[in-house]
Amino acid sequence: MDRRNFFRILSTSAGALADGCTRKTDKLIPMLVPEHEIVPGEEQWHPAVCTECGAGCGTLVRIMEGVRQIERNGEQVRQRIAAVKKIEGNPLDPVSGGRLCARGQASVQSLYHPDRLRGPMKRTGDRGKPQFAGVSWDDALALAADKIAKARASDPARIAFLTGPLAGARSVAIARFVEALGAPAPVVCSVADFPVERRAAEIVFGWKGLPVYDLAHAHYALGVGADFLGGWASPVYYSRQFGNFRQGRRDIRGQLVQAESRLSITAGAADRWLPLRPGSEPQFLAAVGRILLESRLARNAAQVPAPVLAAFQAADVGALVAACGLDEKRVREVVQELGESEAPLVLAGASIVQSNSLDAIVASHYVNLMLGNVGKPGGVLPPAQAAATAPANHGAAEALARADVVLIDGANPAYTLPRSSGVFDALARAGTVIGFNRFLDDSGAWSDLLLPDHDPLESEIVQPLYDTRALEQTLADLSRKMNLPDRVPVTPAQPLSHTFDLAAPAFDGDAGEYPHTFQPYLSLQFHDGRGSHLPWLQELPDPASSAIWGLPVEIDPGTGMKLRVSNGDMVRVESRLGWFEAPAYVHPGAIPGVASMAIGDGHSHYGRYASGRGANPIAILAPVWEKSTGALVLGGTRVRLSRVGARRDWIQFAAPDREERGFEHR
Repeated sequence: MDRRNFFRILSTSAGALADGCTRKTDKLIPMLVPEHEIVPGEEQWHPAVCTECGAGCGTLVRIMEGVRQIERNGEQVRQRIAAVKKIEGNPLDPVSGGRLCARGQASVQSLYHPDRLRGPMKRTGDRGKPQFAGVSWDDALALAADKIAKARASDPARIAFLTGPLAGARSVAIARFVEALGAPAPVVCSVADFPVERRAAEIVFGWKGLPVYDLAHAHYALGVGADFLGGWASPVYYSRQFGNFRQGRRDIRGQLVQAESRLSITAGAADRWLPLRPGSEPQFLAAVGRILLESRLARNAAQVPAPVLAAFQAADVGALVAACGLDEKRVREVVQELGESEAPLVLAGASIVQSNSLDAIVASHYVNLMLGNVGKPGGVLPPAQAAATAPANHGAAEALARADVVLIDGANPAYTLPRSSGVFDALARAGTVIGFNRFLDDSGAWSDLLLPDHDPLESEIVQPLYDTRALEQTLADLSRKMNLPDRVPVTPAQPLSHTFDLAAPAFDGDAGEYPHTFQPYLSLQFHDGRGSHLPWLQELPDPASSAIWGLPVEIDPGTGMKLRVSNGDMVRVESRLGWFEAPAYVHPGAIPGVASMAIGDGHSHYGRYASGRGANPIAILAPVWEKSTGALVLGGTRVRLSRVGARRDWIQFAAPDREERGFEHR
């Protein structure tokens, strides 16, 4: 790779698209012209890609002529601009199929958010406090280049680049930038990248990426641990698939059985829900495989590797099902129906990662191999070949611990890593922290420099509203200032395993002192917390509790009665490593001894709509990582619950709240 191509790739999306947006001269309108005399023109629809999660739904963006007020030569004038009015799914896109989730619809609010960073900022106060002053891009880039160059000359291994889970030209630019620095590979710092699912597909099939489950053409589906209609993988895609699975065929109505440790959106939509004990998914799937073999329903057992087949045959169904907390007769009925179906499918994932989640998903792939549906309609399909892959390294806490210079793009380690991981000590200890995010978030408050990126809609559709720059352009400018050489990446081969283990899940905390298993999960509206700064999403009722402008802890009725807690009462959730207080929701479908909470609240800094609202369930987790991938084990911490007070500032989308209560949440 020569220097010319290196800089060309870094600058492609920043330069070419920006040129297309600036061909027309500004149209200024005096302030004396009344607003009602400014008539908008015709609408236009432009294709784009949603970046609110890693699914990458194709969208259509509705553009109309708009007007904004600016200052020009000391005078206030109105400027005609192309304004984004609406975002919808693209009917031609194979992922969205013309549909779009609430997060995608609300992404237009991110473009026009009042708390967006308007330009580069430099720290003026202590780290952790949002005290910044504006600086020019020239000064900001010079300062950033100087800090990075000194770290590179001293020890490039102490440079850490933390990213989000998205792949594409952006990830290519970041990868080549750190390669040129001689620094370690970029590190994904996210609880929504599904590395366990990716690793399992690589182990069993040699695939790179998330496998695709052809639910639309299956007749009988067994879901295990994957809330595919909620926050797992691609809710829009699998909701479309589920619609066809249920009602898209004249003579076939698909049947869904969901085995999961929480009554999720998917479990609620299933024909039957099997309430698994947290972390018992490997035992459940081993029992499924054993029953298929002994019932002679494993139509493709000859294709399963001999060591794996022996592991299934050695399984004790009675003991395994008992460990799951299920009735054996009921499980055998489900497996019988699965094996007899013309198009069976096991759809497994780790919506709540456990220490043994990899074994569960590996076992599920072998069960699908037994059923003969791999690579066939209604079965498990390989992921599409990507032009660029997302970074595979997930050791964010380890990277931060050794870093002197920390670069952060699309990640928020101060929010998505537990306090006990040492994230705040690492950010305080680092010599330089540079952020590229568009908002001053939890991690941005710890940064020394903020070099804000364009909004995705500005990179693709409209002219930038503020003095921001595309990340690719910023990295190219830094590369030129540091005169970086070319580097060729070397990726060592990773040996693959072909078996699975039935080890019990590991939990932090004594069961006697901390009797409840705690399960933070990706929320439908806020995902991993990145959407909580948008008021439309704050107004969206939580699917489980109907809560708005706040997320509760879900507890079972037995625990609620024992603690004398009713909906909305404040409870303390305490682990061995910390505690928080939040309203309680007594969930009639919660498993006894299991407390769950959606991720999204508890930001220290994230704009006016999210800062200081609610609690972050990740904060009190133990720093336990899945060994093969480095993913944070979300479900590996025990907690105890106690009532601390009556209902306080908690709103449910219910008749009494809508019609009788005030709007103090605003």
